[in-house]
This record gives sequence, C-alpha cells and structure tokens, in this order.
Amino acid sequence: SGKSTLLDAIEMGIYNHIPGDGREFVLTDSSALKMYAEDGRPVSELDLSPFFRYLPGRAGLQRFSTLHASGSVSQAANIIEAVCGKCRLLLIDEDKSATNFMIRDKLMKALIQREPITPFTDRVRELSARGVSTILVIGGSGEYLSVANKIYMMEDYLIHDVTERAKSICVSHNVKTELPPPANWQQCRSLYSDRFSSYPEGSGTEKLEVSDMGFVIIGDEKIDVRGLHDIVSPRQLDTLGFMLRYLEISNSDRKIDIKNKIDD
Repeated sequence: SGKSTLLDAIEMGIYNHIPGDGREFVLTDSSALKMYAEDGRPVSELDLSPFFRYLPGRAGLQRFSTLHASGSVSQAANIIEAVCGKCRLLLIDEDKSATNFMIRDKLMKALIQREPITPFTDRVRELSARGVSTILVIGGSGEYLSVANKIYMMEDYLIHDVTERAKSICVSHNVKTELPPPANWQQCRSLYSDRFSSYPEGSGTEKLEVSDMGFVIIGDEKIDVRGLHDIVSPRQLDTLGFMLRYLEISNSDRKIDIKNKIDD
C-alpha cells in the first residue's frame, strides 16, 4: 500500500534535493533517524533501564555491554543512543522491528509475570513529552492506536486521516494504557581509545578502508556500518572513517568526551 515507501521518503527528507524532482514537500527534521532491530550488533557501556527491568544472567543494566545483542536489546540500544544524540524524530517500521520490544499485549502480560522488557509502546508518549517524536509504520498490531496522536491509513496508495475512527474503536473496546514510571534517560558513557590503533598489528603502515560490503576498517578494527540507513553516499562513510581515525590519533588522554568532540 506504500507505507514503507512513504517512510523511506520521509527518511531521505533530511537531505537537500534537486528542485522539480517531485519531492518538494518531503521535508524532514535533520535529526531524524530510522530505527531497526539490528540483531548481533555490539553494545558498549549503555544504560538499558528505560526498556529493560532486568536481563537473565546480568547483574545490572546501567553499564550494559555485549558483543552480540539480541533483536530487542539492539533496537533498545539504537533508540537510546539516538535520543542521547539529540534525535528529535524516530522512524520505525514494524516489519523490521523486534516484536517483543515493540508491543506486549494483555494476554502475554497476564501469562508472563516477570517480564524483563518495557515495550516501546509504554515509552513512546514519554519520549514525545521530551521532544522526541515517532513516526511508526504498522500493519499487524493495534497496540499503538491508543497512544498515537495521529493515525493515518494507506489504502490503494492514498493516505487518509482515520484518527477519530481509530480512537472510537479504542473506546468501544475499553482499551486503557497503564504506563510505567518515567525512565532516567541520562547516559554516563565514556569512550576509551587505548587498545585502538589505525596501525594493524605488526605493520608500520596505517590502514583505513571503506568496503563496498558495508564495513569501515581501521587498523585491525572492522566496524559494521550496514545498520546506518541514513548513509546514502560512499563519501559519507569515508568521512566517518577519517573522523574515527582522527579521534584516535589526536587523543592523548585515552578517554574521549565524544559529545564535545563531535560538537567541536
């Protein structure tokens, strides 16, 4: 029906485009990011408590690290990092998300007494109050109808405002949303540059390579950037590679304040 295509258009609206190419009205806040579940991504020193009460076998969530995150953990990490990076608009496609992270219906809540995940549906209004909006494409779940500000339906590639109709359905089905206490969204993360070098082990020559397969290779580090869906040009990846190299070679204190460095 064109739902994902519309979301793709909004995603690309962060960039300038050629006048007259048909996208005059596709204008998006420059901080917008598309969020996916990125099964297998590493997570380092991140506070996951906004979306997790606990994780099996883990003592705490305030400084969570893993080399291979699950779908739900990876999507939570992507959103938390985006919010901390001052993203003001999250773009989410239900088809590319972790279902157990996005929703938890009443039957599952009744069955699972000790539920570790606080689903995104319980935080989306809280994020909105903090100035972070969400555009969500859904096709199989009505869990978000009760918390959405506006609801549009794509039918035969045309878009219709069905907010009043959807809200009346929620009322008729006595849908009520019980929200958890507000989360602490402050992150205390540190980036350390020790053990990171642009020189491969045993080599006297720096290595910086941007692969067509979606990797940035610096020294012995192979960084998977296939999940950065807002990247549209190989030159952008080249720039990211040189920025990472610069952070490493220009840092004499070993500990990097990444936010201030990027701002500088």
